[in-house]
Amino acid sequence: MAAAMPAKVGLAWLGTAGIGLASDLAMDRIGGTGSGILILYGIAITFIQVWITRETLRRAGVEAAMPTAASLSVYLQGVLIGLGVIVGGLLLILPGLYVFARWYLASVILIERGSGRRAAMSRSWEMLDVHWPAALGAGLIMFALSAAPLVVTLTAPALIDEFGVGWLLATNLFAAVGLVGGYLVAVALYLFIEQPASTLQEIFG
Repeated sequence: MAAAMPAKVGLAWLGTAGIGLASDLAMDRIGGTGSGILILYGIAITFIQVWITRETLRRAGVEAAMPTAASLSVYLQGVLIGLGVIVGGLLLILPGLYVFARWYLASVILIERGSGRRAAMSRSWEMLDVHWPAALGAGLIMFALSAAPLVVTLTAPALIDEFGVGWLLATNLFAAVGLVGGYLVAVALYLFIEQPASTLQEIFG
């Protein structure tokens, strides 16, 4: 998919990294937890998520019903899914991961159909009844890529003092690979379930 539309994917990657860098600099300046900044960061990258998802679906010949301007609905859905995963994780780690996998396509479905958050989550749950291991594997790989820079920073905070903004830029560029990659993987899995593999080969091959 990235090879089929490199300019748009590159723009989404740079935009996501730029928003992350601005968020990190703002949090470093004000100190504290920066919860308000994190919320604004989440909303901002959701706009990119909706835009690149729409563009990828359009590349596959599917016209998304949700406009990019309605991205807040996708953000709120993400909050609901996050809460569901946390509740599942508090019970046992497996239920949390299972819930994460079964709702992995909820955002793509909401963007594509615009039929409401709960309907999209329900449809994702149904679609991934059989394919949830694939969603779990792909989701965890993309999450690991996006979270790796944060883990390194937390374990070696001196890197920020040594390299400053350069380190923050590098970590956000790396994390953005996982974030944008996750959006593309979700669309690919959705299309794989909804359309024959031969059709996808013609579109993205």
